[in-house]
Amino acid sequence: MIRLEMKHVNKSIAMRKTKQYLQFLILIMLLPTLVSNAQSVKFPDSWLDGYAYVNGIRIHYYHAKPAPGKPVMVMVHGYTDIGLSWTTLTLKLQDAYDIYMIDTRGHGLSDSFTPSDNGETMIKDVVDFIRVLKFEKPILMGHSMGAATVMRVGAAYPDLAKAIIMLDPFVGNRSFGPAPQGTATNLNNQSTTVASGQPSSLPARRPSMFKSPDTLVAQNNTPFEDLVARGHRQNPKWDSVDVYYWAFSKKQYHGPYTPEQAQAMTGTMNTADALAKIKVPALILKADAPPEVRKANEEAARVMQRGKLVHMDGAGHNLHHDKLAKTVDVLNEFLKTL
Repeated sequence: MIRLEMKHVNKSIAMRKTKQYLQFLILIMLLPTLVSNAQSVKFPDSWLDGYAYVNGIRIHYYHAKPAPGKPVMVMVHGYTDIGLSWTTLTLKLQDAYDIYMIDTRGHGLSDSFTPSDNGETMIKDVVDFIRVLKFEKPILMGHSMGAATVMRVGAAYPDLAKAIIMLDPFVGNRSFGPAPQGTATNLNNQSTTVASGQPSSLPARRPSMFKSPDTLVAQNNTPFEDLVARGHRQNPKWDSVDVYYWAFSKKQYHGPYTPEQAQAMTGTMNTADALAKIKVPALILKADAPPEVRKANEEAARVMQRGKLVHMDGAGHNLHHDKLAKTVDVLNEFLKTL
């Protein structure tokens, strides 16, 4: 009897250990998925992502279907967006180009702003990214704040890029002051009119860019499905993929949290006479605008040495989302001349 009881006890212990081991294996298998879902977002098959240590921080980037031997293209998104905001456009271009889409400082999975950042910081981030990854004459493309960034890179480092492509930048000579903390800022309002030269089709309820840390964190905590619903409602022309990544970018946006840090973004927008200093082929795509604004934009763009400006009929500030097919056509026409 005692022998039978001991056999039963030993069997129970073995079964319990086996169950614990299986539970451990399941946890180990699930852990990478849980970590990934907490920190990142799904992206197209065959794409990669990684980090580069540049200008004192880690910059996160996405690499479209690797295309070694093909021209390298580096894409720089606008404020509160992420590298994946370029996805639908990149899918149209990836067969011909080796494309990298960075999360700029304070955005996506890149490191945050620092107290020492200034109006040169985000310019140096892009330059250092190119040098660290050892790219030779990449094509630089930027949207909004990213357009201002690549414009200034082209001006300050005239031999670095093969070409500069700017999607709806401000093309005049204008300064943007630092944004006050804790309030909606003038720059937020300026971006609605300045970026395209007219009141654009930007969402009525704009993402928080320069507000209190509590407000920015509340934006991060907004339910994802609510952001997606808002994105569809406010941007009916967009592909669902663009809305998905727009919503995710607002969940990931992390700063700036102080007026000092905010100067890195407002300072980046101070393009001054940068257009006139770009020596390589350059293209500007502008949002739709009334005749008088188009004329002013075209006049401002005449300072370019080897560039042209194209207005996109029916498109707002996010013209590559509003008019994807037309954007691809205009880009390909320009790119085949390089």
